[in-house]
Amino acid sequence: MQSPRPHVFFNSNLDSPEDWRHALAQHLEDFAFTVGPQCADPRSVDVALLYKLPERGLLEFRNLRAVISLSAGINQFEPTLMPPGVALSRSIDPTLTQHMVAYAKAAVYRHQRRFDEFERRARAAVWRFEAPKPIGETAVGVLGIGELGGAIAASLVDDGFQVRGWSRSAKPSTQWRTHSGNDGLYAMVAACDIIINVLPLTPATENILSAQLLAGFKPGACLVNMGRGAHVVEDDLLAAIEQGVIAGATLDVTRQEPLPEGHPFWGHPRILVTPHIAGLTSPATAAAQVAENIRRAMRGEALLNQVDFAKGY
Repeated sequence: MQSPRPHVFFNSNLDSPEDWRHALAQHLEDFAFTVGPQCADPRSVDVALLYKLPERGLLEFRNLRAVISLSAGINQFEPTLMPPGVALSRSIDPTLTQHMVAYAKAAVYRHQRRFDEFERRARAAVWRFEAPKPIGETAVGVLGIGELGGAIAASLVDDGFQVRGWSRSAKPSTQWRTHSGNDGLYAMVAACDIIINVLPLTPATENILSAQLLAGFKPGACLVNMGRGAHVVEDDLLAAIEQGVIAGATLDVTRQEPLPEGHPFWGHPRILVTPHIAGLTSPATAAAQVAENIRRAMRGEALLNQVDFAKGY
């Protein structure tokens, strides 16, 4: 019996629909492909392939079998705007992991080699030699030792950094020192020169980077946020930098994106803002996984990288 022809609804303000249509065609024999944000017949859609929800959500998509995120993140999918009971999957693309690792290392080296400080001095026409802290004496802490955080930690270990990792529950490792729980969180941030956040956003991790935790950072430490903007209490971060509690921050994510005009992060001499570019999903390498999830959705099977709504990731 021939499988039904899947109807895929695509919506993204970042990704090329034609690139995705072409990439999926290499793995699916026949499918319909509608590019959003509008859809003339939402009830005919089987699978939604999205970076973000259309403005009105997906409640009109009554026969939806699955929602596939074009990124590893799923916090942009407001549950009240989606049909109840529809499976949601994350895209874990090898190139996304490579991009995340590269971004993390670029940020780490920028702080370790004092490029951030040299940039400020250069603008003030100040020439002052200062040797960087040796890599082997530089401690980097990774908040969130999942697939992405683990890859970042392993790469930094290979480069010779002292690496520590924190997770809510214990995750033993022979490659880096591990911490867990609330006590472990404070112990880790107090010991590290650079903290990288790649935690998933859940009710338990929202606002985790607040004044209370920032006060426990090692003096002169820097923050690299690659998780979600809602992990950071922005006013608390600004205060911690202004008061000299921490040295500065590299932020790839913010609570409001794009970052609005006039926001105090813009132009701040100790904050680097990048436009959510740390992790990029490539259609050429991710399409095979997406196509398999489309087939699974049509067969009523569990998806690859399916989200556990109880955990939030």
